[in-house]
Amino acid sequence: MSKRDTGRRRGWWPGCTPRFGLTASCMVLLFLFGFRVKQISAPANTTQGTAQAANFPPPHWRRNFGAPPGLSYVGSQVCAKCHSSIAQTQVRTPMGRAASRASDSSILSAGTVLTYRDGPYLLRIEREGAQEVYSVNDGQSTVSASLLWAFGLGNAGQTYIFQRQGTYYESRVSFYNEIQGLDLTMGHSRQLPASLSEVLGRPISKDELIKCFTCHTSEDVFDGKLQMDRLHPGVTCENCHGPGSEHILTAQIEPVPSGASDTLNIFDPARLDPADLNDFCGTCHRSTQDVLESGVHGILDLRFQPYRLEKSRCYDPTDKRIACLACHDPHVDLSTEPKSYDSKCRACHAPRGAATSAEGKIRSCPVASRDCVRCHMPKLELPGAHYKFTDHDIRIFRRDEPYPD
Repeated sequence: MSKRDTGRRRGWWPGCTPRFGLTASCMVLLFLFGFRVKQISAPANTTQGTAQAANFPPPHWRRNFGAPPGLSYVGSQVCAKCHSSIAQTQVRTPMGRAASRASDSSILSAGTVLTYRDGPYLLRIEREGAQEVYSVNDGQSTVSASLLWAFGLGNAGQTYIFQRQGTYYESRVSFYNEIQGLDLTMGHSRQLPASLSEVLGRPISKDELIKCFTCHTSEDVFDGKLQMDRLHPGVTCENCHGPGSEHILTAQIEPVPSGASDTLNIFDPARLDPADLNDFCGTCHRSTQDVLESGVHGILDLRFQPYRLEKSRCYDPTDKRIACLACHDPHVDLSTEPKSYDSKCRACHAPRGAATSAEGKIRSCPVASRDCVRCHMPKLELPGAHYKFTDHDIRIFRRDEPYPD
């Protein structure tokens, strides 16, 4: 249980109550695939135009509600005119590539025919012309659909979205990088479906669809409504900072004070206190509230980083040294080198022999002085995911200990 009392779950992000299958199915994706099925309440309606600008940004940007009336997205290319260096690196991050159109997926466009045998069923993904065709055959009949979206960069895995008769579906199989092939998507039952259509995948509700796409694509939700024809693949600037139309307008007519972005009608997550920042990141990566309400327990919650971080003995909801952004810059690629995080650990832990009271630091590890995360944030195998995830529950790890849920 987190150090923060249950009152902190008043959070400005209402909790989700996903079905277990939905929660587990997104685990294969690269840290990003998050559904939230409880509707986020819309902010109060305000007058259009400049009167509304006075009420924006809201205290916390609600990505699942999207751009409210009177505000619009400007696109990352416009943002790049002033923030060119950030824009150049962010687009290459796993977040920036959290989704692609199936026809643009580097995994699928390689031209390899992917197959998976599921009892009497043979599932295939293959290129036909400009489309990726996903099919299932039982030896007598074939049912197929064109894949529309690929979710996940593929470092861990990639899951596919398709549409049949007006309904969107999540593919029953996903691509896993470790095995360089297909296996069941996390959360899908190994029990054989009764019909060919069911073998292809499971339907996604309209509410799930919004939560899914707001964590993998950008610039696609307006006044609480998902508009597929306007979305941009991957997480772009406005997915986290909110629609930029008023920001651009204000910046054009007012001098920009140094470090005063909050006065320019744009939301800056970095200005949140650590507790709220953890919840903000948790809208996709899962907060404590999400996990408690979803009922997921055991190793299945391994990849819910904000929840696991809050379980850490050293977690302090007021200390920026242990907030998400203390270790991770979402504008640059994720570092996988353990030594790159040593300086982050030393921000809280005093060097050996130094007074532990100095600068509010605590004593250092008596065993080693480098590669701290190898021992204190172990990589653990998530069953069925063909991937090891970093456990963000910072602790003294012992290999024979049970998983600390």
